[in-house]
Amino acid sequence: MRLKKRYGQHFLKDRNVIRRIADALPITSDDVVVEIGPGGGALTEELLARNPKALYAIEIDPDWVNYLKERFKDRITVFNADATTFDFSQLGRGLKFFGNLPYNVSTAIIRNLLNHRSAFSGGVFMVQKEVAGRLTATGGKEFGYLPALLQRFFTVKPLFDVPPGAFKPPPKVWSTVVKLEPKEPELSDEELLPFENFLKMAFSHRRKKLKKNIPVKGELPPHLQPLLEKRAEELTGEQLLELFRALKRQ
Repeated sequence: MRLKKRYGQHFLKDRNVIRRIADALPITSDDVVVEIGPGGGALTEELLARNPKALYAIEIDPDWVNYLKERFKDRITVFNADATTFDFSQLGRGLKFFGNLPYNVSTAIIRNLLNHRSAFSGGVFMVQKEVAGRLTATGGKEFGYLPALLQRFFTVKPLFDVPPGAFKPPPKVWSTVVKLEPKEPELSDEELLPFENFLKMAFSHRRKKLKKNIPVKGELPPHLQPLLEKRAEELTGEQLLELFRALKRQ
């Protein structure tokens, strides 16, 4: 079948890489697995070999949806849907996620998973190597609003790099497989969106100091005042959260 550029389709063909992805998050017969962007089903086949309780596939391309249904019959349940907006919570709780995520929407998909974190028990995803660098950054130029938010809920670990030749067609860049593991959340559900908006403001003009990017109505505790003289990328996620809460109390 012809691949479609608008969906960012680069399908894995390297069996060793496929096995390493499936092995990165052990699957038992009690597990419900969700695969995002299965395409032709190379990883799907490997996941099914682990005999999960159920496997749900989220695929945006209707042509590949039909192919997957024909190939795997009732062994999987396929949703023709956009993973950037899909309601993963409808599939249950304690789900294990896998996916070779399209480069052009990988961060949007991961951000959507944050909305359904109660359904999430762990995930292994292939993303562009540059994106992996940003997701795992804790400071510096690669650090931005998404890792500062995401890392309050998940531990993000890079596992291994994948060369272009592992795909068909080969992309122009390297990829990295990352693992997301839930941790005790550092903020409440009610704080998520306000904190996200705060982070977007804080990182909106990266070269400017925080006092130029975020509104400050009054005095801050003495230990936080120096933070306003720094750029957002010079702070840790924990410092940004503490600053957010202090400003919220003003």
